[in-house]
Parts: sequence; C-alpha cells; structure tokens
Amino acid sequence: MSHVVVQPAVRAESGHVMAAVAELAEGGLAERMRLDAAARVLVTARRMLRIAPHQAAAGQAAEVVLRVARFWDPAATTAAEHVEALAPADLDAFLAAAPRWAASVRDAARPERRAA
Repeated sequence: MSHVVVQPAVRAESGHVMAAVAELAEGGLAERMRLDAAARVLVTARRMLRIAPHQAAAGQAAEVVLRVARFWDPAATTAAEHVEALAPADLDAFLAAAPRWAASVRDAARPERRAA
C-alpha cells in the first residue's frame, strides 16, 4: 500500500479553495461582489470630492453617495470595512444611487472637457 504525503502548502491551498467553494455554494459571492462594488464607489467618490468637488456634488443622487463618502475616514478604516459597517438600507441606497451619481458627474464634467 502506498502512502501519499500531502504537503502543508497543498493542505492550506485546499482549505482556501474549499472555503471559496463553500462561499459560492451558500450565495456569499453575490454579497461579496456587492460590497466590493460599494467600496469602489466609495473610493471613487472620495477622489472626486478631492479633485472636482463641484462635479462630485452634481445631481440629485449626489447627496446619498457623498453622505457615505464624507463620513469615511480612510485613516481609520478601509473602504471595504466602511461599507461593511453600513446599515443594510444605507448600503442599498448607496448602491442604487451610485450609477445616477456617476452619470451626473460625467455629464457635469463634459463642458469642461470641450473647453480644455
């Protein structure tokens, strides 16, 4: 009878893979993707506030997005940690407003691009 020795690194990788499979099976991937998207919107909104505050505040959806962005302290938490700590209703509103906010920012920036 042969004896197979499994290396610790292989066992560790197997554990990570099985954890990922479990997350997929339990529907956790969709929530993880939602939180990742929210973190990206948060970082983008903060950057827009820094480089183009007037365009960042354009449109009705800006209030929802910028409220979350302004209360984030990047020195204290990561973007992912900040969005994970939001109340579910606040996270839903933030993600729902994000595309409208981005379109407003894009549209507000268009005249400046033509003039440049």
